[in-house]
Amino acid sequence: MKRLVWGAACLAAMFTSCIDNPKGYTVTGVLPDSTFNGTTVYIARYDDQKKIDSAVVENNKVVFTGVADTVHSCFIRINRMLTSSLILENGEITVDFENPTTPSGTPLNDEFSRLMAAQDSLNNAYGEAYQAFDKSAENWKDAWSTVYKNEWLPRFEQLVVESFEGHTDDAVGHAMITNLHGMDIDKTLEILDSFGPWLASTRWATEMKENLLTQKKTAVGQPYTDIKGTDINGNPIALSDFVGKGNYVLVDMWASWCGPCKREIPFLANLNNLYKNKGLTVLGIYVWDKPENLQPAIEKEGIAWPQIIDSEENATKLYGVQGIPCIMLIGPDGTILDRTNLRGDNMQATVEKFMFGEKK
Repeated sequence: MKRLVWGAACLAAMFTSCIDNPKGYTVTGVLPDSTFNGTTVYIARYDDQKKIDSAVVENNKVVFTGVADTVHSCFIRINRMLTSSLILENGEITVDFENPTTPSGTPLNDEFSRLMAAQDSLNNAYGEAYQAFDKSAENWKDAWSTVYKNEWLPRFEQLVVESFEGHTDDAVGHAMITNLHGMDIDKTLEILDSFGPWLASTRWATEMKENLLTQKKTAVGQPYTDIKGTDINGNPIALSDFVGKGNYVLVDMWASWCGPCKREIPFLANLNNLYKNKGLTVLGIYVWDKPENLQPAIEKEGIAWPQIIDSEENATKLYGVQGIPCIMLIGPDGTILDRTNLRGDNMQATVEKFMFGEKK
């Protein structure tokens, strides 16, 4: 009798072990309709975009099965509008393509969903506060900016910090890295330095750290870093040809395909017309675009200031730029005076503040 009890206990222990430590994964996702039936879709890793599994959509559902030797933060993309995030680990995982950050069924997926729900809750509260804010005053935008900086930004940053507690070396922490964008550079570097060996070695983490260190090197108050390229005729030209010549230099990194870049051109043109003979040089750095597109863009947009074609694609890397337009003001001595929010009317106000001490 004792042998039978012992044997039953062993079987129960083995069964429990199988449940607690699943040998493979099943990922199930239900689609809203039959549009994609017969389509092959993939699970891919976020870090390197490598496809790790595929399945065919059948009966408005896709089911992946396999074994996760290493746990990764991943995504399933049906199309641009139907993409779902998940942590690929062994176990029964469910994803909802209409609620793309709510994977469930395994410990890491449940935790990821909890953290994303907290983020969504704070975002919703922020949106409600913004809608309720009194916008009748003439300077309400400045007032709201102060509220955001003093009240909301610290709450967002605290939530990001808390999301890494217990997740400094796992796939949940990896999935949270994108939330670090836009945070204070030193705070972000502190979080990145807390990562364990696996998470620190991922592409997202290493590229972000490299970019932030570059931004810190080229932050306001730092000396400019030279950019070399070619002019519209293919001749060598460099940022150092313009900086240190007695003028303030307003640098605009842009591309012909970039709508926001083109919206800043009238403001750049106005400053060029006002102050090109009074101590200001406007200079374009043409990035992320084909050189042959520059001349037509110059003619179409009426650009009358010199351009450096970033032929070696180094400009944005040297300044840690992740989006364009990137506009910065460099002083006569080569010090970077401003590189934040130089857009529209604020661009002119900032230039005039440094050049003249007040608006002209």
